[in-house]
Amino acid sequence: MKPETSVRGWSWDRVLLLVLALMAGNLLMASRQLIVPYPETALWYESAAFFPMLALGLMALAGLVEVFNRRDALELKDSDELDSSQARMGLAWAVLGLFGLYMLAVPWLGYLSSTLLFLVASSRVLGFAWRTTWALSLPLALAMWWVFLKLLKVHFGHGWLI
Repeated sequence: MKPETSVRGWSWDRVLLLVLALMAGNLLMASRQLIVPYPETALWYESAAFFPMLALGLMALAGLVEVFNRRDALELKDSDELDSSQARMGLAWAVLGLFGLYMLAVPWLGYLSSTLLFLVASSRVLGFAWRTTWALSLPLALAMWWVFLKLLKVHFGHGWLI
């Protein structure tokens, strides 16, 4: 069965992906005016606008690549897509709830401690052993702290802890 098409034979998902990619590209171009660097004399790669610009650029590029990758998707019989019947929705909702709590905790507890707590809690909900939980959570939390706060200079505010 062939999916319903929209504009000149394009499927709705390709049109939506193209629109989202173009929106991300437009936001990328407008981000220098929307985000004022702190301090104002900072170089472009040291400013607060660098990380959003990087993320928007990657989204725009990934969206365009996916649009062109899907051009032949209707003709393929074997798919690499995941089998959604195997999904464990209870675990997905639990981790999504933990992520919501994590977003609320970052301004109060600080980025590093909130990230570590989120990773430990998520690992335990997913059934990882304590040794695996700490072996993954601690290095990943430290690496993310270094990348976001030190390298990309993303400001999360000052929480009670680190």
